[in-house]
Amino acid sequence: MGALFGALSSLSVGMSEMFGRRGARATGVLAVSVVSQGVAALAAFGMLLWLPSQPTWPDLGRGAVSGVGFGVGMVAYLGGLMRSSATVIAPMVATMTVVIPFGVAVAGGAEMTLLAALGVGVALVGLLFITTGGSVGSGMRAGLLWGAISGLGYGVGLAALIGTSSDSGSWPAVAQRVVACLLTVVAAMVVRSPVMPRGAVRWVALWSGVFGGIASVLYLLGIQADVLPAAVTGAMFPAISVAIGRFVFGDRVRPVQVLGLGLVLTGVAGVVAG
Repeated sequence: MGALFGALSSLSVGMSEMFGRRGARATGVLAVSVVSQGVAALAAFGMLLWLPSQPTWPDLGRGAVSGVGFGVGMVAYLGGLMRSSATVIAPMVATMTVVIPFGVAVAGGAEMTLLAALGVGVALVGLLFITTGGSVGSGMRAGLLWGAISGLGYGVGLAALIGTSSDSGSWPAVAQRVVACLLTVVAAMVVRSPVMPRGAVRWVALWSGVFGGIASVLYLLGIQADVLPAAVTGAMFPAISVAIGRFVFGDRVRPVQVLGLGLVLTGVAGVVAG
C-alpha cells in the first residue's frame, strides 16, 4: 500500500503543478502559490473527517519543517520555469527528490533488499532520461540554480514527513501547507508581488491547491504504511510533470524520454517487489 499511496501522491503533485504552471503564466508565481498552498491546507484539514487523529507537537513540527521545504520547492520550481526550461530544471529536482527521502528512510532503519536497491537505481536513471531527453533549454545557469533550490526544498519537505505517527492523521500535512502558505505570503510581500491572483486564474490556483493537499495526505499515508516504497514512488512526480507537459502544454517528448518512462516503471516495480 505504501507504494500505491506514493504513486498516487506523485500523480496529484503533477496535477497540482499543471494548474500552477498555467496560472503562473497568467499572473505570476507567488500569487498562484499563495492560493495553492492555502487551499491545500484546507484540503488536508478536510481529510480529518475521514482520518480520525490525535495531533502531537513532534508530528506538527515535522509538518512545519516540511512546509518550509515545500514552499521553497514550489516557488523555486515555478520561478525556474519562468527563467529557464523544464529540461534544465527537472533533472536536478528529480534527482534530489529521490535521493534525499530515500537516504533518510534507509538511515532511519528501513529494510532495503538488493532488488529494491536496484529498482531505485533503475528508476533514478529513468527519471534522468525523462527529464534530460528534451532539447537543451535556454537559461542553463539560472535553471541549474533554481532547480537545485527546488530539489533541495522538495527533498527536505518529503524527508521531513518520514517518522510521523499513524495517529497523526493528516495534521502534519495541514501544518506543512499552512507554513508553506505563510512563507509564500512573506516572499510576495518582500518582492512586492501581488498576493492574490485575479479573475479566472483564482480557480486555476484553487485546483492546484486541492491536488496539492491530496498529494500531501497520500504521501503521509504511504510512508506510514511502508516507508521505503512510498519514499521512492512519492518522489516520481517529475516524470508525471513531463507527461502532463506533453499532453497538456504540447511539450515535445523524444524517444529517449519514452525509454525513461519505461525504466521508471520497471524500477518502481522492483522497489515494490523488493
